[in-house]
Amino acid sequence: MPKKIKHTGIFFIIAFCVFSIQSCSDNAVQNTESRELLYNIDGIIEELGGDCSAVQVRTRSLGQFSFNDYSKIRFEFTGSSDADLSSISIFYIENGETVNLVNLQNRDEINSTDFAEVNSPGSAREIFTRVTLKSSICTGQIYFLQFRDLKVYAYRK
Repeated sequence: MPKKIKHTGIFFIIAFCVFSIQSCSDNAVQNTESRELLYNIDGIIEELGGDCSAVQVRTRSLGQFSFNDYSKIRFEFTGSSDADLSSISIFYIENGETVNLVNLQNRDEINSTDFAEVNSPGSAREIFTRVTLKSSICTGQIYFLQFRDLKVYAYRK
C-alpha cells in the first residue's frame, strides 16, 4: 500500500475520532437552572470550645430570605469538630416548629460535609443556624466545634 494512502487513512481515522468526541460533548445535558448567590459570610461564623461538663448551644439569624422564585437552595460551608455529639443545623420556623434544611448530627457528618442542596420552601423565611458542642466522653479534653465560610445559593425555577 502506498504511503500516501496509508497516511490519508490514518488522518481520516483521527479526524473521525475527534469529531465523534466533539459531537458527544455537544449533546451533553445542559443545566438550565441559574444559580444566584443570596448570602455569603467568609471566616468564622461560630467557634466553640469546652470540656464535656456542659453543652454549649449558639443560635443566630442569617436574616430574611425570599425563596418564592427558587426551586432549590444550596448551602456551602466548612464545619469541623472533634466532639462526637456535636451538631450543626440550618433551619427556619413554621407554625412554631423547626424545619431543618441542613441537620448534621455528629462529628463525622460535620467533618465530611461541605455542601447541602435542598428543595426551596417556596416563600419568604427567616433562616437560622444552630451549633451545638457536646461530647459523650469525659477525659478532661477540651473539645471544639467550628462553623465557617457559609454561602447560600438558590436555583431559579
